[in-house]
Amino acid sequence: MGDSLELQKKLTKTREELSKREVEVRRQVANIEKIKVEALKKLEELKYSAQHDMEKVEHDIAKAKELNAETKTRITSEMIALKNEIEKKYAELRSTTLGKAAST
Repeated sequence: MGDSLELQKKLTKTREELSKREVEVRRQVANIEKIKVEALKKLEELKYSAQHDMEKVEHDIAKAKELNAETKTRITSEMIALKNEIEKKYAELRSTTLGKAAST
């Protein structure tokens, strides 16, 4: 009978320890989720800031009178490449933040 009581105490202690660990893991998961949300917010801010900067440059190019057509075409081409690079990096960072494998 004494063995049964000891085993019951050990089971109870193990159950309590497991519950404490579960609470800590859930707390850590919640912190990870908060960090992910903040990272996604910053990523969105970065994307829109870059897009805004690109729009300003496009506007400046359009009203620049001293640039010839060839120069404007070259700069526009570089801007398109930069926009594509920004979109690619955004997609990669978003996938990384969300914990998904980046698609190629």
